[in-house]
Amino acid sequence: MYLIETQEQIEEFERQRALVGTYIDHSYSREKLEWVLAARDGFDAHVGSSFHLLIPHEGNGYTVNHTNEHQYGIQLARAVISHLEIKHSNLPCIVFRASGDDYYFLKLGHRTKAEFLDVIGRIGDLATECAQNGPEEPGEFRNWVNMQTANFLRREKMLSAVRRSLPALNGLLGGIVDAKELV
Repeated sequence: MYLIETQEQIEEFERQRALVGTYIDHSYSREKLEWVLAARDGFDAHVGSSFHLLIPHEGNGYTVNHTNEHQYGIQLARAVISHLEIKHSNLPCIVFRASGDDYYFLKLGHRTKAEFLDVIGRIGDLATECAQNGPEEPGEFRNWVNMQTANFLRREKMLSAVRRSLPALNGLLGGIVDAKELV
């Protein structure tokens, strides 16, 4: 199992030419986490190295390839939820870093299993297309793939963020994002 345990490892991981998201949940119910874990093999075959989904792992780190619902890092997830001020109604979600300490996210809590798998698959298609056609330099690619993903979520009326991240989203999307647009 590959564990990412330090901020330096996270930053190194984020320098890859890939979309990076983090699955975050209170884990009151393990149902959605089980959907994520059950979809892992198909997801990995679909996106290859173009989209990495980090999952908090017990022991205060993240894993990208192997875990089970009993190894979910609830304490780390709680720290992320608290730090990003994510409300319970927004969970579970996939968090993407816009830049620095600003994030946007995709809420998954109200979705059925079919809707959940569909949106993850569509983001996987987008990440794969970006990997094929995007900038070669990893930093430029990261900004570009995040812009494409945030725009996709905005068009689909699935974009969420905390208010303090709105300026970063405005820069990422090249226009004003009104708080009323966020879901």
